[in-house]
Amino acid sequence: MTDDRELRQQIAADAQLGATEASPGVRAFQFFLVPLVIVVLGFLLYWGMSHMVANPRKAEDWLKDVKEGGLNTRPHAALKLVESLRRSDPPDRSLTPGIMELYKGTKADEDILRKTLLNCLGVLRDPRASELLLDVALKETNLEERAAALDALGAIKDPSTLPALVKLLDDPNPVVRKYAAFNAGAVAGRTGDASVLEPLRARLKDAAADVGWNAAFALAYFLKDGSGTDTLKKMLDRAYLTASIPPSDPNAPLLAARAMVTACNAAAALKDRSFLPLLRTVIDPSKEPDADVRFIANQAIHQIEEK
Repeated sequence: MTDDRELRQQIAADAQLGATEASPGVRAFQFFLVPLVIVVLGFLLYWGMSHMVANPRKAEDWLKDVKEGGLNTRPHAALKLVESLRRSDPPDRSLTPGIMELYKGTKADEDILRKTLLNCLGVLRDPRASELLLDVALKETNLEERAAALDALGAIKDPSTLPALVKLLDDPNPVVRKYAAFNAGAVAGRTGDASVLEPLRARLKDAAADVGWNAAFALAYFLKDGSGTDTLKKMLDRAYLTASIPPSDPNAPLLAARAMVTACNAAAALKDRSFLPLLRTVIDPSKEPDADVRFIANQAIHQIEEK
């Protein structure tokens, strides 16, 4: 027993002696260099993150990735390109030719990429893209690409595109008619071109309800024409919208909310006081469940009541 205790004491003494006899270099590493390395690594990490935030990749960098990236990289890079272009003020239109050529060089099955590139052209708002966009809107078979091209034309607002947009109001496809109605109004609103009034009024009675909704909005919001007032008032009735949207559509509640917001904005643009009773119903939480819709309706009330 005594021998065992003495052995343990000897081991402890040897360990203490080893610790006290460690070289100055080892002690410096333990107590100074290791913390210093940790601090330096932390600084480098902070500097790297700060540099990335302060110097985000530019639109031309993302465009290069779209051109040179692989099958999975290109759609992501295109989305980043759109984001970068939206942050640019004014938009960098020097990229327009490159984006147009890139779109022309994509394959038909790259539909997501092609649609995103069309969105880029809309963000740039460069009239040089009008001819390409019209060609897509008139001839492309992919419906989403046609819709994206129409939205881009509405953003560019090139008056020379208005005749073709009016022609598309009679397209066999109701989705195309819907987008054409909205964006024809947007283009005509830039110059106050009255030639679009009658074609848009004719769409108020379209067999597809949402075509009439877009026509009513375009008339009111862009052209300050109240021809679609009755349609807009129906759009403030959630029960009517619910009955008009196919119940099988998983986005039905969202579509109804968007239609109501659209009607609120149109009413505000017209400053038509006949909308006030309906709008006051919309801001009632017991009757309208969507807080965003109630907020926009409340804003519309204030704008209409302004003197």
